[in-house]
Formats: sequence, structure tokens, C-alpha cells
Amino acid sequence: MARRLSPEVRREEIVEITDAIIAAEGYRSLSLREVARRCGMSAPGLMHYFPDMESLLYAVLQHRDELDLAAIAAGQPEDARLDDFVETALSYYERAGDTTRRYDALEAEAIDPKHPAHTYYLERDARSFAALRPLVEREFEDPDRVFLLLRAVFEGLRFRRLRDPEHVDLRREWHEVRDIVLDKLERRVGQGNVPAR
Repeated sequence: MARRLSPEVRREEIVEITDAIIAAEGYRSLSLREVARRCGMSAPGLMHYFPDMESLLYAVLQHRDELDLAAIAAGQPEDARLDDFVETALSYYERAGDTTRRYDALEAEAIDPKHPAHTYYLERDARSFAALRPLVEREFEDPDRVFLLLRAVFEGLRFRRLRDPEHVDLRREWHEVRDIVLDKLERRVGQGNVPAR
């Protein structure tokens, strides 16, 4: 007998089950038919909520990013510096292990303009920076330049780790380039260099 769920609860369940599939198995095993099966629905029933893979992935990635950002932001002191935030994020994603790598692989595949998550990732940079902007503006004169440098460093490190996971340690490599990267940026008055850790 089919369960009676409100549309909001059903939509949330679909998103959470899809997130769990990607986290455990990766994107390549994903299909609307398989998601529907695991949700105890027919494919047409699922498509009432998400008519195509693009809309489903958009909702799942938005959900995943909200969860990740909330977890990383929790416990940050009010006077947190950018380096504090990066260290917390690295610890969080390190603990997530295979889930992080599977979502990184999905992002790498979404470079293809025909990929259903392509648009999401194009828009994600602007949203991520908007969320971090108040923190970065407290510390640096040119927040846009900070984000440009951080994006270049971390995209490079993450994609290198996808190719060679045994030999790329994000935390160690970030520590090796951190002071070089951050020291090139003009800080606001009263904001010194990030201490070595």
C-alpha cells in the first residue's frame, strides 16, 4: 500500500534518497527509474516532483551544499578568519571521505555543458562567495581576488586528488601554499598575516 505523504515531505524524501545514492555509489549509477524504485514510487510519480534529471540534481546539490555549509559554519567563532573557515572545511570534507570524492567526481563530470548539473555548478561559485563575503571583507581589501585565488587553488587540488587519490593530501598541500597565497593579498588595517600552524 502506498504511503500518504505531503508533497513537501515526499519531495524532501526524494532529495535525501538521491543524495544517499550519490554519496554511496556515485552519480553514474543514478537514474530517475532507480530513484523512483528506491522511493517506492513509479517513474511517472517521481517525475511529478522532478520532471528530469537536471531538476532533481539541482535540488540534491542545493540540499548537499546547505548541509555542508551549515556544518562548516557551526562552531565558527564570530571573529573567525578565512583561514579558520578553510581549516574547518578541510576537516569536514576529510571526515566525509568517499562522499566528498563522489561529489567531486560529479562536479568534474558536470564540466560538460550537456551534463544535467552543469548549470548548477556554474551558478554555485556566486552563491558560495556571497555566503563567505562578509567573512572575507573583514580581513581583505579585495574579496573578489581572494575568491579567485582560493578557487584556483582548491579546484586544482581537488581535481588532482580525483586523478591520484593516494598521493594528494589536501590539508598538507594547502598548508604548503597557504602563506604564499594569502601573503599576496592586501589585508585590511589591523589584520596581520595568518600565523603558521
